[in-house]
Amino acid sequence: NNNGNIVGVWKGTAVDYTGNTTTSGQGQNITATYVGEAYDIDYTLTFTENPQKVISDGSYSIELTTTVNGQTTTQNVEGLTFLESGDWTMNANTLSITVDNETNDASIMELTDNTLVLKAVESQTMSQGGFTVTSTTEVILSFTKQ
Repeated sequence: NNNGNIVGVWKGTAVDYTGNTTTSGQGQNITATYVGEAYDIDYTLTFTENPQKVISDGSYSIELTTTVNGQTTTQNVEGLTFLESGDWTMNANTLSITVDNETNDASIMELTDNTLVLKAVESQTMSQGGFTVTSTTEVILSFTKQ
C-alpha cells in the first residue's frame, strides 16, 4: 500500500537490522550473522517539497546480537543517526536520498497517510593484508507521520 504523501514529518518507531559478514583469507572463510533491534528511538525525518529536501534529526541505539562459529555475543551501540540531511527523489517504490553527491536508495515497503516503512540493503567489500571482508546488511525502518 504505497499511496500516501511522503511530504511531512515522520517519527521513527522501529529499526531492525539483519545481515552477515564473511571474512576470507589464508584458505579459510569465517561467517558472522547479526541481528539488531533499536531502542531509545528519538529521531525524525522531515520531507519537504520545493525544494525536495530531507532533514534528519535525532538518534537511536541498537542492541546488536552477533553469532560466529556457534558463539553469540550481544552489544549495545548508542547514539546512531539514520542519515545525513540531503535531497530526495521518489520513482515508483524507490526512495533515493543524495548527500554530498552520493545517492542511496531504499525500497518503500509501505507509504500511507500515517505509516512509512523503508528497506535499505547495504553491501561492502574491503580487502587488507590478504584478507577480504564482505558484509551485507538489510535495514527495515518504520515511521509514523506526525
